[in-house]
Amino acid sequence: MDTMLFKSAGNLASAIREKKISAAELLARQFERVDSINPDLNAIIWQDRDNATDLAKKLDEETAAGIFRGPLHGLPITVKESFDLVGSPATWGYPEWKDNFPKHDAEVVERYKAAGAIIFGKTNVPLKLAEWQSFNDIYGTTNNPWDLTRTPGGSSGGSAAALATGMTTMEAGSDIGSSIRNPAHYCGVFGLKPTWNVVPTQGQAPPGWFGDIDIAVTGPMARTAGDLELGFDVLVGADRFLRTGWKTDCPADTRTRLSQFTIALKLGDEESPVEQAYLDSLAGFTDRLEKAGATVIRDRLPEIDSAAHYDVYLKFLSAALSMGVSNAEIASLRNELEALNSPMASRIMVPRLGGMAMSHRDWLETDNERRVARLKFDAFFADVDILLCPVCASPAFHHDQDGKRFTRTHTVNGKQQPEMLQNFWSGYSGVVGLPSSVGPMDLINGLPVGYQAIAGYGRDRTALAFTRAVEVEIGGFVPPPAYR
Repeated sequence: MDTMLFKSAGNLASAIREKKISAAELLARQFERVDSINPDLNAIIWQDRDNATDLAKKLDEETAAGIFRGPLHGLPITVKESFDLVGSPATWGYPEWKDNFPKHDAEVVERYKAAGAIIFGKTNVPLKLAEWQSFNDIYGTTNNPWDLTRTPGGSSGGSAAALATGMTTMEAGSDIGSSIRNPAHYCGVFGLKPTWNVVPTQGQAPPGWFGDIDIAVTGPMARTAGDLELGFDVLVGADRFLRTGWKTDCPADTRTRLSQFTIALKLGDEESPVEQAYLDSLAGFTDRLEKAGATVIRDRLPEIDSAAHYDVYLKFLSAALSMGVSNAEIASLRNELEALNSPMASRIMVPRLGGMAMSHRDWLETDNERRVARLKFDAFFADVDILLCPVCASPAFHHDQDGKRFTRTHTVNGKQQPEMLQNFWSGYSGVVGLPSSVGPMDLINGLPVGYQAIAGYGRDRTALAFTRAVEVEIGGFVPPPAYR
């Protein structure tokens, strides 16, 4: 293993700046790593080595002249396939979009480039970014580096697998239903779902689409908490439609010790059962937080009804993804659901089908419910820093690509439940736009699991400060055994 490739992005950027390694040499070593292990993982599915090499040489010339473009100067990185990157296709896994070559970079791509990063490749996604697995008919299946028979997560699954194995130094993911958070959890890396709209989403949408997508965010993924913060620093700020009249102001959080944080717990919910071994791990993690001096509150939560709150999320999730969905397709899905005759699948899909065909009047009424919930979260976070909860129901599950997602089940505590039911943990904070960070916490039967740290609206730097303190005082990323 090339141990240098597991150094933090911050350390590698410093090494380039201090001329301990050139950008061209680091990129060449990155290519060797990809050639060595990517065939088994299929995480990186597109590369432009020639232009990346030319850029690395130019950046080395600038380094020699004392010119640095930004904090990522010379770093080789990848981005999720769905981001617009001039010269590459942005297909979202659709065969019909295989020739979609954008004319402009996504704003996230622009910001990484402006900071000096070398974007040499793209990472795999599921069709329409709508799975917690990463497979499609164009690029095939991505495997989890901890167990090749399991999913790396989705929709940023290729991103997490590439990070965990040292094939890239930093990533850009997106999240509407845990698409940053569950891959980070499944692969043992770090991810930040930012506050809604504080990082641009422009350039990560269907061709020709410029509207905001409700709930959806873009954000950094990394191997260290410090790199996660570095990525956020590069990406944060209003998009092109807002920046002339609106400024992002995410308050600084300079805390460095766990003893400085007040943490509340939500370690389960009847709406979405969680594997007991994972709950036990979260409880043990909580004990370690207390031993480190954190104040832990066990008897207080936001004053919301979980079932009603989940309904709001499911409706808005489908409404946000309803672009191009015809009435005939909705009717077909409804017929398939009725034929399935599963009360648990119906619990998820009935609100989702309603969201796909929601009238604007109904949207306004549901949005008002969301705002009432947001006020209750705001009140809760007035004297709580972090709400700690699961990322999903369990460690990574085995590949399962048969049928539509809503028909699939997996085992939780010895019982079969719909795989989609666990997106309760995505929407709990996501539907009201709150930031949450995910970091590695433990191994269960050799598979990584993470914590989800939710912070108050706009308090992204509080989630990041907590995650960094956890990394320093408790622990962080370790490479998968087969790729060390």
